Amino acid sequence: MKHASRHAATALLNEPATGGQTTLAESIAQVVRSRTGGQIRGLKVEVRSDGVRLQGRCASFYCKQLAQHVAMGLAGDAALSNDIEVS
Repeated sequence: MKHASRHAATALLNEPATGGQTTLAESIAQVVRSRTGGQIRGLKVEVRSDGVRLQGRCASFYCKQLAQHVAMGLAGDAALSNDIEVS
């Protein structure tokens, strides 16, 4: 089942959002917020042709790593850039 959702998320990587459809960026942001307890301030997820980029600020490296792990699970084979700052 995990593989099916990963392929569905990957399929959305290059597709624009259409009426009511959640984009991959929105999905990743929603799950990251949920799994990190909203601890990432200013969370921004960009899905580009060269991969997925995470931005924001959090208080611990654990939170940053957790966000990366969640995003990697949803982004499939897309490259991931974790630019979340720990402060």
